[in-house]
This record gives sequence, C-alpha cells and structure tokens, in this order.
Amino acid sequence: MLHALVHALAAALPDLSERPDHVGIQFGSAALTAVRTPQAVMKLHMMSDKGLKTEGAVCIDGSDAGFYFAPASGSSKKNSWQIYFEGGGWCYDPIDCWGRSQTDLGSSDKWPSEASGGGLLSDDCDVNPDFCNFNRVYLKYCDGNSFSGDAAAPLVVTGLDGEKKSLYFRGHRILDAVLDTLTRDYSLGDAEQVLLTGCSAGGLATFLHTDYVHSRLKAVATGLTKYAAAPISGFFLDHLTADGQPVYETQMKEIFRLSNATNGVNAECIAAFPPEQHWTCNFAAQAYKHTSSRTFPLNSALDSWQTGCIFTAQLKPDFPQQNDTANGICRTSPDWLVDCAGDPETCDADGIALMNNYIDDFEATLRSARGVYDKAGNGFFAHSCHTHCEAQDDKAWTTFTVNGLTMQQAFSKWWRSSGDEPSAAHSYEACRYNEDSTPRKCNPTC
Repeated sequence: MLHALVHALAAALPDLSERPDHVGIQFGSAALTAVRTPQAVMKLHMMSDKGLKTEGAVCIDGSDAGFYFAPASGSSKKNSWQIYFEGGGWCYDPIDCWGRSQTDLGSSDKWPSEASGGGLLSDDCDVNPDFCNFNRVYLKYCDGNSFSGDAAAPLVVTGLDGEKKSLYFRGHRILDAVLDTLTRDYSLGDAEQVLLTGCSAGGLATFLHTDYVHSRLKAVATGLTKYAAAPISGFFLDHLTADGQPVYETQMKEIFRLSNATNGVNAECIAAFPPEQHWTCNFAAQAYKHTSSRTFPLNSALDSWQTGCIFTAQLKPDFPQQNDTANGICRTSPDWLVDCAGDPETCDADGIALMNNYIDDFEATLRSARGVYDKAGNGFFAHSCHTHCEAQDDKAWTTFTVNGLTMQQAFSKWWRSSGDEPSAAHSYEACRYNEDSTPRKCNPTC
C-alpha cells in the first residue's frame, strides 16, 4: 500500500519545485517525501546475489537485503556521493527480534520500489544546496542492530504463533554487500567526494562505521579526495534512567551479544577494551572517541527519543526472555516526570532542571572524546529543540538556528571548509531551558 501511495503521489505531483510543503510519508524511522521529479526518486535494488545461498547478507527473517539509489543530477556531480543509513530503533531480545522480523525493519518482503527524503536527503536544491545533485544511496535497515551484527548461525526461536523461525543478524554483511554492489554496478570506485550519514539507529550506524566505510572506499576509489560523516540524532547516551536504572545499557548490551557484533563495530574501539567490555563499543560515545575520519554530528542535546526511551524508560519485567513483542517501555517512570519527558513545556521546576542536567550530560559526553571532539576539521551542531531526526525534515533543517546559523547553513559552512580549521570554528552548543519562567524553551527557532 505504501508503494502505491508513493507512486500515486509522484504521478499526481510530477514537479513539486514550486511547492515547499512536500507531502510526508513515514517509512521506517525516516520521513520520506513525495518526489520532486521522476528523475530524483531513489529506486530499490535488491541484492539477491548476496543472499542466503552465497554471502548471507540478509534481513532478520532471511529475506534478501537491498538499498535505494538515485544517480547524480548532471555530469558535474557524477563522482559525488551521499550514503545514508536508515534508522528505526533496535530489537533487544529473541521475541522482540522475532516480532521485528515480521515488519519492514526485519524483512524485505513488502518494501516499496521507490523512496525519497527531506532535509539533508532532499533533492530540492533550495533546501539542500550542497547535496541535492549527488548520487544518493539509502541503505534499508533490516538487521536489528545498526548494520553491526555478524552471527554465523541463525538464532532459532519459537514465535508467539508457536512456529519455529530462524533469525539472522547479518547487518555488517549487508553493509559489505552494498559497498560491493555499488562498486561493481554503480561506479562507486570513481567517487571523489563522499558524505556518510544516517538518522537514529542509522545515525548510530554512522558513528559505528565511519572509519570502516572510509577504509573500504580508499581501497577502491583512488580518486577520493573528500570523505566525511554526519550522524543525525545518533549520539544516544549510555545514561541511567531518572530512577537510576541502566535500562538502555542493558538492552543494547543484549542485542550486541545476540547479533555477535564484536567484528561489526569500530575496530579501534574493540581493541581498546577487554572482551567482557566489547559491548560498550555499541554506543556512539565510544565509537566517536575512536574515529579518525572527519565527523560532524547533528543532534538535539535533549533528543525526544532519548528523554522517553532512555531517561524515563523501564525494562520489561521478564527481559530478556519476554513473552510479547514490546520493543522496550518508554516514558513510564518515574510517573511524575512522564509528561515532562514528552513535552518540556509541561515540566515543573524540578522536571526542567532534570532536562537541563540531561543536556549537560550530553555535551559533557560529547566533549569527553578528547582528540576527536576538538580535532581540527571536525565540528558538531547541538541544539536544544526537543525533536528527533530533525536534520531530514525540510523545515527544521532550514529553520533551527544556533549562533546565527541554521542547521543547513552551519553544516554547509563545515562541509565547504578546508578540513583543517579548528573544531571551535564549527561547534554549535545547545542552550538550557528556562527553569524560572515560561515558555521553557530557550531557542525560539524550535
């Protein structure tokens, strides 16, 4: 049905160049839009040659993996690439992953044949002047752990329907298969400049795989002169809940184990920890600390997913052996903070102080990556708007402002810079919410 809707919108609106209010469609975790022109749509490429009988690069349910691709608009950008990781959270234990295997985040059976995006993904050059004409690749997310798992044997589970089913955690094989296919069939080996990005779980994937993708590209693209990463809403904190419980840490530790992700995350991070602590490399902060490639995170310091699903979340009582497909329990504890975590404008003085503490913790964690956070050529855009994946929304991308520059302007300034400027020249910090007055928000552009 989604495919039909996208196709119908594209047919009805063949040219949206005079309509800034693109029609939003939800697809995974990304807000997709009706395409501006037929030439700009990203077309689905299924990798049946990389499936179970060959390389095992498959979704959780064993179906073939794939990606969307749109060629560059014009010869001047034919060697310029934007590679994007789709998001959509994670599954955390066997039954949760079994449930995911029946959705388009765990199975390719019902993927639409076309896709397009907004903000940093937009093909509209008024919205996205730096990347609108690039070759665009959209990696479809279906492995449950940010393209990081590499479990050789499937996990056999008995689902809630009573049937046994094999679950495959092969995200890193999917990433390899996409890069191989792009090199073989789409001339990725001719790339001269590449931006790696992704949102939410795809933003985490960007942190985890920035250096790996760079190494793969350097091996095949001899003309590569510019490579950088821009993780969107992917800097998830390994943070206790307001009740002092390690809920998110426990969940991510379990999917790291289930998916056998040791060899699927940042290798330098893994080398820095003993085996019993390898799971910490499934977190953005640790991957970021060990990243050498140019990086510019785009993130709310009070991310709406984090306030609900990290800071005020609870574990299922029977986790990790739950008997339903609930994907975590967000915004449930403590009771008095639940509404505040969903909308800071409803917070009382105590609640908004906790929200500001979370902002402090976010920026302190970002800064703790000394040698990366402050490395010449790097930068970041942190704001206080209570949102998630805002950099792929046309309005937020061109409206949210820090230090006089919108997110798009700040990112463009960084992308077009020499690459050796001090990070301070490209660092944008969040403000703190008003504890003594309303409105609570401190950034009027939110």
